[in-house]
Amino acid sequence: MNEKRPDKWLIVLISAILALLALTFYFLTPLLDGILMGIVFAYVAKPIKRRLEERVGNFLSSFVSTLIILIPVSILLFYGIFQGITQAINLFTHQSEFQTQIIQALREAGLKEEYISQIEMIVPHIISFISKNLLQVSAINLTFRLIIFLMNFLISSIVCFYVLMDADKFVSRSMRILPEQYREGFARFVEKVDEVFLGLWFGNFAVAVMIGIASIPFFLAFGIPYTALLSGLIFLAALIPVFAEWMVLLPVTIYLAIHNVYTAIWFISLGFIFLYLIPEIILRPHFVGYASNIHPLLILLSFLGGGLVGGVTGFFLAPMLVAVGTALYNYYTS
Repeated sequence: MNEKRPDKWLIVLISAILALLALTFYFLTPLLDGILMGIVFAYVAKPIKRRLEERVGNFLSSFVSTLIILIPVSILLFYGIFQGITQAINLFTHQSEFQTQIIQALREAGLKEEYISQIEMIVPHIISFISKNLLQVSAINLTFRLIIFLMNFLISSIVCFYVLMDADKFVSRSMRILPEQYREGFARFVEKVDEVFLGLWFGNFAVAVMIGIASIPFFLAFGIPYTALLSGLIFLAALIPVFAEWMVLLPVTIYLAIHNVYTAIWFISLGFIFLYLIPEIILRPHFVGYASNIHPLLILLSFLGGGLVGGVTGFFLAPMLVAVGTALYNYYTS
């Protein structure tokens, strides 16, 4: 019997391509956050690009759409980092005033004087330990992380622009690699993936905008300064679902606790309900699930599991994998 044997050169070619892809992925791993963020930003900007493309062309519409999304994000992000560094410096250069405010707040809360005297002895040692040990030890690591973060943000901008401009051309040209009988089916599958990705990331962006807007009256009601900045930071934090809002709520709670402990308790309790529990656990899964046709439970689990396993990378990568699986399911069941 004559059996067809696979061409050895075809096997070598496929092996070489897989090895090249594996090496490429390995060397791009440190930049994976920026690449994934760029893809996410591209899907957020895609509806804007579609509206502009017929009027100004592919290049200009991609460039303008990228700027429309990334300029507000970068302003909020870098101004928030600047304010955070400024407040940290102010905290450690005015340690005595900070300690006095803490003790005063504890007295107003009705804490016994014997406990207050013990805290007065402990607080200076804690602040001194943080300023002299932890900050110095982590200075190099913090600088390295900041450089990596800035580089990834720059890469995300570049990736966003090129995904908007060239992704459709790249996919259409890649179709030529496939045998002709499979091209039409694969094109339909890619279209399903594109639809699910668009609903996933544009829906996630819309929820983040709603959370940011909802936080404005909340901050104003408690008389918190820098309301516009804090609502912007809440919006940025809400882009990374489930966990990130606490990076804004907890520092504000500490600030309020210095002045009035009861106000701080009310703030963190109401903030947990209206800025975390309702939007993150209830509204986001259902809204994003409706927009992307992914089940709300899968949305919630992918964000939670991805964040716990892979950090920021996991937040973006896990929902994308779920989106591809959903697109595959929709393709074979629709």
